[in-house]
Amino acid sequence: MVWSAITGILASVILASLLVAIVTDVTCRIIPNRLVLVVLCCGLGLRLASGSGPLLMSLMSATAILAALSLLAANDLLGWGDVKLIVAVTFVVPANHTIPLLLAITLAGGLLSCLYLAARFVLRHALSFPHNARHETRLFGSLARQEAARILRNEPMPYALAIAGGVVYGLAAA
Repeated sequence: MVWSAITGILASVILASLLVAIVTDVTCRIIPNRLVLVVLCCGLGLRLASGSGPLLMSLMSATAILAALSLLAANDLLGWGDVKLIVAVTFVVPANHTIPLLLAITLAGGLLSCLYLAARFVLRHALSFPHNARHETRLFGSLARQEAARILRNEPMPYALAIAGGVVYGLAAA
């Protein structure tokens, strides 16, 4: 009973941290290292609650994932904050659920990409008419205007949203 309460608290802290990571990634395009550290520590706590064997397996899979994602980040295909957060969330699920977690993150990222591509198309189409550009400020709030400008400039997406979506799926499936 005590372990289930502890794991419930750790999972709640992880989800709250991911929510904050989403907000900061959307507003500032940064994932604070402190949030990554909180997710990592809580994930390690979850693995420790499962015993030392699962922790060792999680460490080995996280190391392999870090190596692979570092290659992507070194070539500017993924942000370093995203890499750190993905590696941290691999500890949230048991090691045998790491591949489904990564697949869920990837699928959520694909969905997010489709939404951003559709938004770019709609924004370019809507702003291509001179009379629509005048009314843009009434259509969007400050944050939405800022995000619309980022979309139109082809800036990177806030991938923390996809990572959090994968984790929610991973926690539900584990």
